[in-house]
Amino acid sequence: MENTKDKSLIKKILYVIVTLLPMAIYMVVYMPTFFWVESLDHGGNFHIIHTAVDDMIPVIEVFIIPYALWLPYLCAGMIAIAIRTRTVSRKTSYMLMAGMTLFIIISLVYPNMLELRAAIPDRQNIFIDMISYLHSIDTPTDVLPSLHVYDAIVVASGLHLAFPEKKGMLAASDLLTLLIVLSTMFIKQHSIIDVISAIVMFIPVFIIICFVIKPLKRPAPAVA
Repeated sequence: MENTKDKSLIKKILYVIVTLLPMAIYMVVYMPTFFWVESLDHGGNFHIIHTAVDDMIPVIEVFIIPYALWLPYLCAGMIAIAIRTRTVSRKTSYMLMAGMTLFIIISLVYPNMLELRAAIPDRQNIFIDMISYLHSIDTPTDVLPSLHVYDAIVVASGLHLAFPEKKGMLAASDLLTLLIVLSTMFIKQHSIIDVISAIVMFIPVFIIICFVIKPLKRPAPAVA
């Protein structure tokens, strides 16, 4: 009995690995490209992303927590989707890859940066320390659109497609996604323009990948 369970677990793990393999291969290429783009100084010719709305958004340092939960949320969400359905998993991966590729292109043709970090208050607590550390390892360049926002929304949409019946889980996922989106502004990692541009970029990518290219089949309505 235990051997059967072990074999079943191994099969599930292999299934998830194979399902997520295209995404993993893409990341091997994307990450060096991302760091190369981040290293470019463009002769100092960066467009400053800033609006009056950014000045009205307060610093709420506790939002570093949902900001930090971004990567665990993406990983857990992608694994859950892969276990449930390979089709939606691949679609979700393609949306992530499309967005990250567009981000690289935008960063190259429209170098941009923020000057919002000076607004971080000079007070001592663990959350401010975490934000300061984040700012020390993350440059304020190439911020538009916000991949933190885009990727979180993509995974949330994938969970909706994969688990339409799991209302409680989806509500929790949507709440965390909202907190992640807000966190990018409340810790001055992104301008509201970065957030809006990420949402604008997501909409056509979602429609094209999920409902134009090999449209996902909608579940049949339940028979009364």
